[in-house]
Amino acid sequence: MDVKQLLRVVALRKGKLKPVEFRLRVSEHGLSLLEFQDRTVAEEIIEMARAAGKQGELAVAVIDADKIRSLGLTLVRTPGATSSERINNLHVEARLPFLRKLLLFLRGIRHYDYFNEELSAKLCAFARLLD
Repeated sequence: MDVKQLLRVVALRKGKLKPVEFRLRVSEHGLSLLEFQDRTVAEEIIEMARAAGKQGELAVAVIDADKIRSLGLTLVRTPGATSSERINNLHVEARLPFLRKLLLFLRGIRHYDYFNEELSAKLCAFARLLD
């Protein structure tokens, strides 16, 4: 997948980006992201997130795909769940590779706990807010 930059809609806390915005929920396989194409897409996804119930001071965080891959994560194109086919086609998940998930399972570690404890803060450090 030849993706350069990815977006994530985040809720700022006291005007700042926090690692909690890069956490996996129990039911998630990967961190939901969107391929960055232009600012109009960024504005559209903020409005869609707001319409879907995301609250607070919403912004868009941008992360270089190479930095995500440097953490050992795999970028997988997955169907989005918005009302816009154009936005759904940009949906990507950052996932742990199968073998790492298997090793974590064998050690009794849930993949989302590992992701949240080991990777969320690193992803946040790599992210920058879109102006």
